[in-house]
Amino acid sequence: MAVAPLQADDPARIGRYRIVGRLGRGGMGRVYLGLSPGGRAVAVKVVRAELAEDAGFRRRFVREVDAARRVAGPCTAAVVDADTDGDPPWLATAYVSGMSLEAAVAAHGAWPERSVRALGAALAEGLESVHAAGVVHRDLKPSNVLLAADGPRLIDFGISVAAENTKLTETGMVIGTPGYIPPERLVRDETSAAGDVFALGAVLAFAATGDGPFGGGAAHALHYRVVHEEPDLDALPPGLADVVRRCLAKDPGARPGVAELVAELGGDADGGLPGPVAAELARPQIIVPSDTEPTAVDTVRRRPRRGRAAAMAGVAAALCLAVVAVATLLAVRSSGGEGDDAAGPPQWKELWSFPLDEELRLVKATDRTVYLSSEGGDLYALEADSGVERWKRRYPGEYAELLDGTDEMAYYADGRYTYALDARNGEQLWKNEDHGINGPITTVNGRTFKTFVGSLFEIDPRTGEVLWRKRTDGVVWEDPAVAAGVLYVADDADAVHAVDAENGDVLWRFDAGNEIDTKPLFAAGNVYFGSKDGTLYAVDADTGREAWKHRFDGPEWNPAVADNAGYPIVADGVVYYENTVYVCAFDADTGRPLWTYEPGLEGGVMLLDVRDGQVLFRDGPDVGDETMYALDARTGEPLWDDALGESTTVVGDVVYYEDGGELHAVSATGRA
Repeated sequence: MAVAPLQADDPARIGRYRIVGRLGRGGMGRVYLGLSPGGRAVAVKVVRAELAEDAGFRRRFVREVDAARRVAGPCTAAVVDADTDGDPPWLATAYVSGMSLEAAVAAHGAWPERSVRALGAALAEGLESVHAAGVVHRDLKPSNVLLAADGPRLIDFGISVAAENTKLTETGMVIGTPGYIPPERLVRDETSAAGDVFALGAVLAFAATGDGPFGGGAAHALHYRVVHEEPDLDALPPGLADVVRRCLAKDPGARPGVAELVAELGGDADGGLPGPVAAELARPQIIVPSDTEPTAVDTVRRRPRRGRAAAMAGVAAALCLAVVAVATLLAVRSSGGEGDDAAGPPQWKELWSFPLDEELRLVKATDRTVYLSSEGGDLYALEADSGVERWKRRYPGEYAELLDGTDEMAYYADGRYTYALDARNGEQLWKNEDHGINGPITTVNGRTFKTFVGSLFEIDPRTGEVLWRKRTDGVVWEDPAVAAGVLYVADDADAVHAVDAENGDVLWRFDAGNEIDTKPLFAAGNVYFGSKDGTLYAVDADTGREAWKHRFDGPEWNPAVADNAGYPIVADGVVYYENTVYVCAFDADTGRPLWTYEPGLEGGVMLLDVRDGQVLFRDGPDVGDETMYALDARTGEPLWDDALGESTTVVGDVVYYEDGGELHAVSATGRA
């Protein structure tokens, strides 16, 4: 497991364990690498404050930790310590030095059948131990399978159930990962050991192909396929496909038991980890148990937004008598660079602030409208120039979310209905009963386009009437972009389509050969978009032919460390792009690289805007204390950085951020 350096607000000690690094973050809380007084390495999971304040959660947490303590077996990471009454509560499990199945497949590709069968037998054996203790895993997925030199381990078993029915899940949030949640959980909220078998089948399909058996895309689309469609197992060898298909049966009673799977999948003498994975696990790994604070440099934040960035440097340290080596990667960033003398952080003038009560958060900002929403179903529209509340509505449902908000229309879903609201006054224009199965909506110049499963259609924003509809078998359309009378939309089959916005006729299709990871952007005659392997594409908007692409490969590019694409921005003949680790600039016409900058942030990079000769970006969304950074748009040299708050958003001349329980709107008035 990759270990990131600690940050200023991280604890120095949890119970008897000295905290020396970050291992990850999940729905339950933060996971740290800890050292016992004798030097034993453990993974310490610290429960989130919001959960810890829930009395019902604490009762369930006690029961689940007690049950998890009873789990014993070579294929699980055992619980070794816990304090269920602590402030906050925590538990510690044996530390597994290795890498997740998710990272292994990203770095080295799909596994051969013999290795997948051996993996399946080991995980089924681990589930035997879990189920024998009266525990159901409930969140088995590739990132919860850790690969060690002596075999795989299951982690996070039996804990997610403690979060059910807390204030964080009252709105209907399903605990688990889309594509791995069994259909009976989605339809009837039914939990059993058979649900873990379903997830195991999905994990084996992922190991064998690099993709889940129900594809990718938005959560609602994955849930729909899990409940209503058959898995795609065409790429699996026939014998393995038969096993996986039975695990993925819609009827829980039709799935094999874990003991049956151990017998069926085990016994392959040639099974085991694929060679490249075994070689990587055999390399020594290092941890720096830092006893001193950083001085001249700041420890960098690296991001787990669309793939966790890992390591660049380390210093050996002895742990225990046997010199235990575990993974950590340190990175540093200077506080500036050659551009520091040219420009400092701006002086900010606060335009207005608005209190964020009842878990309100910024969800969308446009030129004239700011939308706030809460998990409880509150939707606010504020005047962008003054912060004055324009209107407020409440839709307390199971899946409350703003689907799209413009200066003319707001589309809001509450788990049963999708509502169309007039953005000027909050008046409800119409509603559609869809039970939370809704697709992306885009409104441009008063026209509304919607995608759902295999359909793309235009609806009248004032009445909800369908003006035209196009169906494509087997395609789940994603969020469309609209420009010059043409819709540019990606599907889940690795392609971008140009569609006539007047009637839905397909003008051309471009196959990227990799999952499209961004909304397409039209600018200066080209369509720009990024794919999941980090490639940036430019496609001729008239013909659909590739104009150019830039693919990151070679020794400096590791898809396990820095995969996935960010959103491109085109300004003054240059396309600016980020792909988790780098901020880059390319000539928009030719694709010629102009510069590349590697910030080295734990939370990764999120591009915000390009304006006034500066490229603005911030830490990725999983970092709490965000910082906004500026680069010289011509050279990529760092100019300044400033820590404002969370959820930093730039719209025109206004910067929005959340801090101190308020949403702030500020503008730059000069240099500090």
